[in-house]
Amino acid sequence: MFKVDKIYKTSRNDIAMNIRFPEEIYNKYKKISKETGYSFNGLVINAMNYALENMEEKK
Repeated sequence: MFKVDKIYKTSRNDIAMNIRFPEEIYNKYKKISKETGYSFNGLVINAMNYALENMEEKK
């Protein structure tokens, strides 16, 4: 189950880039961000990290 363990903070080594979100996903993250006080960016990075750590690799 996905849980926000820590919120990543930006640093000088971070890579800035643009990404397009489907409106429905964007709205869900914005709502969670507003309700929890976690930054939008931090939530997205946490979700991406969780997905990478729990991804099943094809054989």
